[in-house]
Amino acid sequence: MDKSELQEILKEAITKGADDDGWANLAKIGAFLRKKGVKYGRLSRMLKEHSDVIEYKVDDSINPPVAYARIIEQE
Repeated sequence: MDKSELQEILKEAITKGADDDGWANLAKIGAFLRKKGVKYGRLSRMLKEHSDVIEYKVDDSINPPVAYARIIEQE
């Protein structure tokens, strides 16, 4: 699977799991990717490799911390 194909699947996963602000919990993204048969090591690392189209954040205000991702709006 090439980078553009993977980015499209990531965008689909984020869109399907996103809240009203566009942020999707990494647990939901990971579940979607597993159903699609996408193999990955650390999801957070993979998302950071696509930082040109995906924004990543961690909410440390809750315990345990929760990670989220959203699609960067293209201008």
